Amino acid sequence: MDTRLIWLAGGAFAIGTGSLVITGILPNLASAFGVTVDTAGLLISIFALAYAIGSPILSTLLGDVDRRAVLAGALTVFTLANLLAAFTSDFTSLMVARIVMALASGVFMPAANAVAVALVAPERRGRAIALVTGGMTVSLILGVPLGTAVAAYGWHFAFLVVALFGALALLGLLFQLPAGLPRSTNTLSERLQVARRGDVLLALGTTALWTTGAFTLYTYIAPFLATHAGITGHWLSAALVVTGIGSAIGNQWGGIAADRIGPERALTFVLILLASALAAASTVAVTLPPETAIFILPLVLMVWSGAGWAGHPAQMSRLAAMAPDAAVVALSLNASALYFGIAAGSALGQQTLRLGSSWQLGFVGALCEIGALALLLVSIRRRRPARPAAEIDEISIAPPVR
Repeated sequence: MDTRLIWLAGGAFAIGTGSLVITGILPNLASAFGVTVDTAGLLISIFALAYAIGSPILSTLLGDVDRRAVLAGALTVFTLANLLAAFTSDFTSLMVARIVMALASGVFMPAANAVAVALVAPERRGRAIALVTGGMTVSLILGVPLGTAVAAYGWHFAFLVVALFGALALLGLLFQLPAGLPRSTNTLSERLQVARRGDVLLALGTTALWTTGAFTLYTYIAPFLATHAGITGHWLSAALVVTGIGSAIGNQWGGIAADRIGPERALTFVLILLASALAAASTVAVTLPPETAIFILPLVLMVWSGAGWAGHPAQMSRLAAMAPDAAVVALSLNASALYFGIAAGSALGQQTLRLGSSWQLGFVGALCEIGALALLLVSIRRRRPARPAAEIDEISIAPPVR
């Protein structure tokens, strides 16, 4: 195993904790700043929008800068932004800190994934990406639950923990990551040209829709579990550990499946499973009493989280194959699509809470996953090679283009 990938994963762990720890402390923040829970959810939406818009622009501006300097600089800014968040006294300042965190994250993650792809052979791209993004899944097992737990002593401590993780990852990158890593010299217009390719555009739409569905529920996971299963406090941290374990398993399985059966087949299965798990979460919430749901919902959400993360290695492997001449650009665009999806999911969840009820969150998310699956199937059909008439009755999914 290339140890350089380990340090990239360490940075992803810090960023994953910082970006997602908000989901576990939304009630704490709402109470501290005197706002509603759905208003506090804007801290997730604004982060996602800043990431989605800033990532391609900043990645372009910094494309010809040494990758080690880019990665280290992004982690430095990210760490300082979390320190700012920890000591802020008003909601607006916290929003600004979240925007700065997002911009730094939007520089780090595409660069880290692109470096990972460049360091390994094509047939191991899925595993390499899974290892780096595995840092984010580990953050769901350790970082986010820890941040949620320490928030019981004050929400400030959650951001201080994230700042500590960021500083440790920064030290690892500075001492272990070599200079001379692959760079990107693509202009913004070249990035837009890649985005206009039909197959890439469909793939980006798939990413955005599937992430929208996942974050319709995940943004408000704390109030969802409190309302329908009576899970709060340290039990909420434990439930987040369970979902984090699911994400880690799913991420690793997704990388292996993408390499063995092809990313399109793997992603098809993932989206079906994800839609089913989201629908099951709402079904449990609306049909079972909290004293029963407390045992079932965490397991359902473990499957949901695993399915959601299993799709990332397959999707990034697909995009790298679709645009081998501009893999860095394609991965950066995918990151933007993902965070546009997070913002849309947060907004959709907010409206679901305002106009309906929390038990509906899973059903709304499942509809988005069905839409993502439809786009994926359209993309597969477009790329399926022509077959002789004698083979028309055979049903198969075309292998990925390499």
